[in-house]
Amino acid sequence: MTIQTFTSYLESLSKTASRNEMTVVLAKLLSKSSSDEVDKVCYLLLGRLTPKFEGIEFQMATKSMIKVIALAYGSNVDEVTKIFKQKGDLGVVVAQLQPKADRPLADVGKRAHQGEPLQITTVYDKLLKIALEEGSGSVERKIFGFSELLKSLDPLSAKYMVRIPVGALRLGFSDMTLLDALSWMAMGDKSLRKLLENAYNVSADIGLIAKAFKEKAGKGIVHLKATPGIPIRPQQAERLGTAEEMIEKLGTSVAEWKLDGFRVQVHIISSKLKIKSSKFKTQRKQMQLGEKRSDKEVQIFSRSLENTTHMFPEIVGEFRKLDVGSAILDGEAIGYDPKTSKHLPFQETIQRKRKHGISDIAQKIPLRYYAFDLLSLNGESFLEVPFNERRKKLAELFEKKGKKLDPKTVTIAEQVIVSTPEALRKQFDESVKQGFEGIMVKKREAVYTAGARNFNWVKFKHMGVGKLADTLDCLVMGYYAGQGKRSGFGIGAFLVKV
Repeated sequence: MTIQTFTSYLESLSKTASRNEMTVVLAKLLSKSSSDEVDKVCYLLLGRLTPKFEGIEFQMATKSMIKVIALAYGSNVDEVTKIFKQKGDLGVVVAQLQPKADRPLADVGKRAHQGEPLQITTVYDKLLKIALEEGSGSVERKIFGFSELLKSLDPLSAKYMVRIPVGALRLGFSDMTLLDALSWMAMGDKSLRKLLENAYNVSADIGLIAKAFKEKAGKGIVHLKATPGIPIRPQQAERLGTAEEMIEKLGTSVAEWKLDGFRVQVHIISSKLKIKSSKFKTQRKQMQLGEKRSDKEVQIFSRSLENTTHMFPEIVGEFRKLDVGSAILDGEAIGYDPKTSKHLPFQETIQRKRKHGISDIAQKIPLRYYAFDLLSLNGESFLEVPFNERRKKLAELFEKKGKKLDPKTVTIAEQVIVSTPEALRKQFDESVKQGFEGIMVKKREAVYTAGARNFNWVKFKHMGVGKLADTLDCLVMGYYAGQGKRSGFGIGAFLVKV
């Protein structure tokens, strides 16, 4: 597929407001994409180069892109800046400046390709190379590399490519719409959406799903399983108003402390792990795109599937001691006072969310990880295993393989079996005394429903309250200018103070 064909679909999508119409347009685009292109097409449609958990970003702000445009089209930074302030969209700036560039437009999109149209895979590879530039002089190399790419693009392609590095593509759909489009591509309707979503929940990489589906249709995705290095969309909890409702809904259940910290999914990948499955190899190859993470044993992912390994050095260090081939654990990390060992409120724990100065803040606010679920062990998925059996395997893992783990940093969440409302309320009171925010009530025989919010898990945070305990009073402090599709509104988002 040529880059011109791809961006012509982007132009069509930008003018489409109906979600169903978008799905049809996307289905046509995905249908035209080859199996070698479709993963890259999906990433670019979302304004990315890789799955979100890969964490590969351009690190190019609007000012850098203004320099790129000026260099590509023989303009000056002041002129480009002036036009950008008027238009509020780098794509519109390019559309205005490119025809004025001192070069034959007949060569646009064909330079260095001997008359052959520029392919989307070629553009993707160049974008990835630019994003992976690092070290001394990387900013200058990125600006030069992107300006050279712009010179080779047709006007429409340039308009959309300059929006990607600054996160301004904003076509108005998400990964879930792409799942609908894949179903529509194959069936002409959304009948395969559930099958596709189930696969995505277990392997949250839209490019991997699209590629497997393109190659072998439904057979390509039904065999996808939990894979260390590719995050699983976390199970989420519902709410019920009273202890009586919870017991009536779940029956005899398990109560665990409700921790107010970071949801942390830990992936352990031993360097000694022997990979025999060809499918597993394919997934690991996808995970190691750009060779940014291939040498790491422990990966940590957030609730929103971001790679947050760098934020938790003490947890990573402890799990390197766990004597397993591979494993995926679900749990929560919460800060504690190193002098008293008492848990800290979320307002203090959240200070650990940063990119710099991590060693210093880790000394001030150490974290304790409470594992409450085991999703995979040594290549075997436990997602379809009942919770009480998963919990038993988790306890056995820590008992047999985790003797070197420091319990101050890594431990198992405590749990109690409850069968009456009175017992449930008693556990709630005890959790509050221990400094927790309430309890999680879990159905013992339930499987782990990745990506779902259902009544297999129920939050019990406020006695007798099944909704927000209070409203928030906010003061509007400012706003962000609308970009992409939001440029016509003027305002993209509000900045508020609580």
